[in-house]
Amino acid sequence: MKKNRKNLALLLLAASLLAGCAGQSNSQSSQSSQAKSEKKAESKASSKSAAKSAASSAVSSTKSSSSQASSKSAASSSQRADANRMGTLTSQLRVKLPGMLLPAADGLGQGSSNLNIRYTSSSSQNVVYYSVGNSPLALNDSRIASEKPYAVLTEKKNVADASSLINYQEPKTGLPAVKIASNVTGTEEGAAGSTYLQFNQGQWSFVVRASNVQGQKPLPTAQKLLSLYQQYGLPDTAAKSSVQVDVGENMGSLNTVITWAKGSSVYQLKAHSTETAFKMLKSLN
Repeated sequence: MKKNRKNLALLLLAASLLAGCAGQSNSQSSQSSQAKSEKKAESKASSKSAAKSAASSAVSSTKSSSSQASSKSAASSSQRADANRMGTLTSQLRVKLPGMLLPAADGLGQGSSNLNIRYTSSSSQNVVYYSVGNSPLALNDSRIASEKPYAVLTEKKNVADASSLINYQEPKTGLPAVKIASNVTGTEEGAAGSTYLQFNQGQWSFVVRASNVQGQKPLPTAQKLLSLYQQYGLPDTAAKSSVQVDVGENMGSLNTVITWAKGSSVYQLKAHSTETAFKMLKSLN
């Protein structure tokens, strides 16, 4: 009997040990399964976060591209509108002044949207005034007369002696030579408080005047003048023609004066900026 009880106790102990091991195994399996589930959830959350971030970046990039495209489109539209204003006014001028050579470009770096033009005409000459106002006005609006012109184009018609109006300067000798570029040399002379630097190219004479009183030097302006001539050229002319520039560019000063002959007419363009003058003459037709 005692022996049976002892065996029963041993069996119960073994069963208890087996149950403990099974519980521990189940617990470990549950923990492992939970860990895998948590990792899987973390992986999904990470993937969703990355996808959301990528989508957000794509939206941001699309918005940025759209904004840039919109800005470029607006700038392009503005440039077209500016060009159209010059074109519209010039088309109207051609009707009023038939046969007169006119520039298709306003020569401006800014302010084209407020470009204004007025003109006067008689049997002997036509004069066109180009200015920039506070707002765009109709051709020959009376208010334009109060604006300072940045350029003035004049045509003198049926001229018998063009040379008297053009003031071409023959190359000078016996004066100090000044090197303007590697292959261009001019001459320099002083008179009445000014220094004059002259050089010639083809049918054109170029003269730059600098004020000694203001401490001005003619060479830098002469070098810029030569560079603009080489870049833009000047109108075709069979007669000897001239370019005269006073050092210094100020609005309304009209310090650049370019004069040439075309047929029986003599044209003259005055401008406050030498570069503006060359740009306008490049588009002359």
